[in-house]
Amino acid sequence: MLTALFGAPAAHADTVSQGFTVNASIIKGCVLGSGVTNVTSFGSMSFGQVASLSSPIKIVSSAGAGSILIRCNPGLSVTLGLNVGNNVTGSIAGGRKLLNSVTSETLIYQLYQDANYAVLWGDGGNGGAAQTVSSTGSTQEIKIYASLMASSTLPTSGTYNDTVLVTVSY
Repeated sequence: MLTALFGAPAAHADTVSQGFTVNASIIKGCVLGSGVTNVTSFGSMSFGQVASLSSPIKIVSSAGAGSILIRCNPGLSVTLGLNVGNNVTGSIAGGRKLLNSVTSETLIYQLYQDANYAVLWGDGGNGGAAQTVSSTGSTQEIKIYASLMASSTLPTSGTYNDTVLVTVSY
């Protein structure tokens, strides 16, 4: 009866709030290429079509044609190493080799870090030095300077190839 006279007791509601943390941990890293995922190739450097090698042929890489494109966290110290290629074992001091897969003949070439063609580009343990760059956080193009050595013999016509592996360490 009292309930009928006074009505139902009023509901009493409380509000409780509690915060939570949202965070992200960015680890150091690099992307090979200029996109958001790694490229599968930096393209090909070509010495072009030549009839003889009476004097060395020097070329410089470009984006999509041999240059190394990297994008890493800003301020990161990045080491770029080049292996000996597929046709040399051990040291690159005597040159890398382009191979004619039909005749097994080779042409001697070399890769350099500088426009003076003086600093052999290797991995630090194969007769050439690795290159270290400081990352800007933006895409950086690292040029490769290549020289196809002169030869006193006339090479057999055909295509000569090599593949060099780039290792990026940070």
